[in-house]
Amino acid sequence: MYVVLLNYTAPQADIDAWLVDHYEWVTQHYDAGDFIATGHRRPMAGAVIIARAMPRGRLEAILATDPFALHKLTRHEVIEFQALRTVPELARYADPLAPAGE
Repeated sequence: MYVVLLNYTAPQADIDAWLVDHYEWVTQHYDAGDFIATGHRRPMAGAVIIARAMPRGRLEAILATDPFALHKLTRHEVIEFQALRTVPELARYADPLAPAGE
């Protein structure tokens, strides 16, 4: 599973100009099952995406198509983690325990 931090690198007016396209991109990846949760960071310095477990290269390819990335308005910071426990509603996203040494 991944936490993706979007760090704005452009003025808010530039971000706002591409917000509708970005929201459409987010919706596309919810529909595809790639994203679990998204939202704005506080203070308004960027956003957060929680993405399901997938090969890192696939996630990088998805992030490269973000309109904010295409227009160089944001920088994506990817944090990978193994979700061993979740609330019951998210149990299907938990990662199985890996054997020792993996």
